[in-house]
Amino acid sequence: MLNNKILGVKLSVWIMLLILYLGLVLRMIIAYYSSSDAMGADLRGDLLHHRVAVNIVNGHGFVMSIGEPYSFNPPGYAYFLAGSYVLFGKTWFTIAFIQSSLSMLSVVCVYLIASKIYNRLSALISASFMSFYPYSVYHSSRVMDTTLFTFMMLVSVALVIYYWRTRNLKSWIFIGLVMGLACLVRTTMLAVCIGVFMWLIVVLGLSKGKKSLLACGLGIVCIVLPWTIRNFVVEREFIFIDAKGIPNAYMGNNELTLEYIDSGKSLDQLWQDSRFEREPKGLSGADERTWYMSQIVDFVRNNPMTYLKLLYKKLFLFWSPYINPNMSNIKGFGDLFSFSELGANLSFEDFRQISYTLSYSVLSLFAICGFVLSLGHISESRLLLLVLLLYTLVNVLVWTSTRLRIPLDSILAIFAGYGMLRTVFGKFYENIIRNSV
Repeated sequence: MLNNKILGVKLSVWIMLLILYLGLVLRMIIAYYSSSDAMGADLRGDLLHHRVAVNIVNGHGFVMSIGEPYSFNPPGYAYFLAGSYVLFGKTWFTIAFIQSSLSMLSVVCVYLIASKIYNRLSALISASFMSFYPYSVYHSSRVMDTTLFTFMMLVSVALVIYYWRTRNLKSWIFIGLVMGLACLVRTTMLAVCIGVFMWLIVVLGLSKGKKSLLACGLGIVCIVLPWTIRNFVVEREFIFIDAKGIPNAYMGNNELTLEYIDSGKSLDQLWQDSRFEREPKGLSGADERTWYMSQIVDFVRNNPMTYLKLLYKKLFLFWSPYINPNMSNIKGFGDLFSFSELGANLSFEDFRQISYTLSYSVLSLFAICGFVLSLGHISESRLLLLVLLLYTLVNVLVWTSTRLRIPLDSILAIFAGYGMLRTVFGKFYENIIRNSV
């Protein structure tokens, strides 16, 4: 029996290594074919982080324009890029390789979380989902914070799941430090932090868990507070991590937002629309954000039903099977199963979008099955559910896009592995577990 278990562990390791190797090769192939221009023609609109990173490397600090204060974006990804540039040079393909490798580490995290909650076989299925998932493959070669944030979020969740029973305060401080670093990559990580705290209070109780919560909170504060102080020194006003939250919320909650979503236009284009009401000239900093907030409040107060409809539309957009709302020739989900209309005109972009939609449909279907099957008896599944719900809530209330959901797809993969194992193998499940690799 012991020999069988040892053999099972060795086999799972070799299978995992194969999954990681194939996933990395696939990402590098995609990176190679998308690198037709300097930093990649396919990466237009994503180079703000690159500009800041170059300024950091050149000794100008965290700025967009030399000599001007900058706090619009969180600092984590720009410093990640800067470190990569210093170590390996400012070539886009190098960054693509680093991020692709980081993406495979995220696959490892998915495996570790799934094996801890379920079993090794389920974890291998989850890792396979994530390794070959088109959303993840494509974004690994983009100059965006998605890959880094997904990794940091998964590391945070993994640490909580592995150590939530420990009373060692040093461990909880360390977990808090990792979560704080994730917050500096993408501020929406705060929703994940809140989900972790809520879950710990439920499973540990406030009396037993308060020391762990305080230690974890201390770790987060130790990372975030210095950046908050930096923002105050530079901007002469309180900016917790970044200043883009309220402007983004304004773009996500105004009279034009619903029109853009219904027409299939990206909300990224809204800022350039001549009908989009901009802040009055002369406003800056806190006054500018106050004006944005007043516009949001007025819109919600004067258009309550439109606002509710907008929330529903943003929820659908966030969890849409399409990576972009506008899918070129493909006008609706039904067209995915009626390729006669596309015929010989099926382009690579059409193929890419179809692969996104079909893979996400399969992933989400098995994820729902996995969650339902584990809800009643696996406590950690509720933590993952809280992460999904709170992260979704923040994006729906503020500003959303399908690409912002990509980190959550890794959580879906964890559920999906278990769901596929249980539903595909059915009555053989118990025997599989007894002999599982």
